[in-house]
Amino acid sequence: MLTRFLDILFSVIGCLMLLLMLPFIALLIKLDSRGPVFFRCNRVGKGGKIFKMYKFRTMFETSVPVGASVSPLGDPRVTAVGRILRRLKINEFPQLFNVLRGDMTLVGPRPEAPDLAAAYPPEAHRIFSVRPGLAGPNQILGRNEEEVYPQGVDLKKYYIEQILPWKLPVDLQYIDDQSLFKDLKYMFLAVKVTLTGAVARRHLTDNLSQILLLVSDLVLCAVSLISAHLLRFEAFSNPQLNQVLLGLLPWAVLTRLPVFIYFNFYHTLIRYLSLYDIKRVFKGVALSSVVFVSVSFLFGLVHGYSRAVFLIDWFCLTTMLVGYRALLKKLYQRYHAKKGDNGQKKQVFIWGAGDCGELCLRYLQKKQNPSYKVVGFIDDDPKKKNHRLNGVKVLGNRHHLEILCQLYKVQEVYISIHKALPEELTRIVSICQGMGLTTRVFSEPDEAVMENSYPFSRAEAS
Repeated sequence: MLTRFLDILFSVIGCLMLLLMLPFIALLIKLDSRGPVFFRCNRVGKGGKIFKMYKFRTMFETSVPVGASVSPLGDPRVTAVGRILRRLKINEFPQLFNVLRGDMTLVGPRPEAPDLAAAYPPEAHRIFSVRPGLAGPNQILGRNEEEVYPQGVDLKKYYIEQILPWKLPVDLQYIDDQSLFKDLKYMFLAVKVTLTGAVARRHLTDNLSQILLLVSDLVLCAVSLISAHLLRFEAFSNPQLNQVLLGLLPWAVLTRLPVFIYFNFYHTLIRYLSLYDIKRVFKGVALSSVVFVSVSFLFGLVHGYSRAVFLIDWFCLTTMLVGYRALLKKLYQRYHAKKGDNGQKKQVFIWGAGDCGELCLRYLQKKQNPSYKVVGFIDDDPKKKNHRLNGVKVLGNRHHLEILCQLYKVQEVYISIHKALPEELTRIVSICQGMGLTTRVFSEPDEAVMENSYPFSRAEAS
């Protein structure tokens, strides 16, 4: 009776707290992928009775079940927001409704899926003589169970053969020694491992660069707002306005962080920063500014404060985030260029100042070993002469090639012509080989080039 009273008391408190978080969590889930906010799944309860257990949806919605009942680390079915919810164990919170209804209890054996429960040996069926729990010894010991599965194994088979043999004795021991004192102890330990197990050292080391970028962005959010305040009021001499600024600073960070994460600011390697990523930064800062301003007005944080500060803040933050990322990419490229420069950097021409030539240029500029320096383009179109493609100049046509090779000491040419005919390639190759130039054909990724048609090597498209 006392256990049930505690179940109701704590589940009511938990449900009230959950209702406060529900709009925000639901919005993130709906923005991330299509499907319902809650996920209902069958679980085996007391006496072997099947009940519907509630969770926040963390996987992509499908018309038919896909994959096993267990989920390993890196499961492709899990959404981006779902990974965060799982890591923080927030996806388990709706099970408080099951506790309130009496399907589950706060502390007990972990609720099992019917297909996995069918694999329990007869001596383990005692586990179903009690209600499954939201927390318990196995939930604590197996806090990050998804990390146990080796790559490429049969997940269900591995769970039954490798994980169940050490889980079942733990649950049976709990049933034999169950007491209110131990339940309170498990509840405390469950809260502890939920908080401490959310981030492991491996997650920090594997994602260190992205974490540092996130921290830098949050610092820049504060710096941007302070700069906007200073630019608008030209000083910090007004104590009342300074007080408003201090009140806005934490909101400037908290309201922007989830938007930055949603726009995948930290899923891109800086060395591959592209125009697509810059556009995402513009959109993310714009939306986060709208959220920041809305929250500021909603909570009355800007009474007597200049609205121009928000506009200046948007401009400053966009400039800072874009400039910071561009600087990091430049420093990365410069560092690796020096690291890979052994004095043997090859001077090359690209034959073809078009789409394929531009793709070849980007490939050679990113390629580290061997290192290349693209001196210029060769193109027979007179309209392209002296024009530049990504900063590299079109130096001349095929008739200028011999002189240009002598001027720039080039001994290698990449032929990069979109949908070039075999006869045209043959003529260009003959010209280059007649001058003793090493010749390579760079093909676009979606084009088939006859690799054995020409007695020269071919570059691999990136």
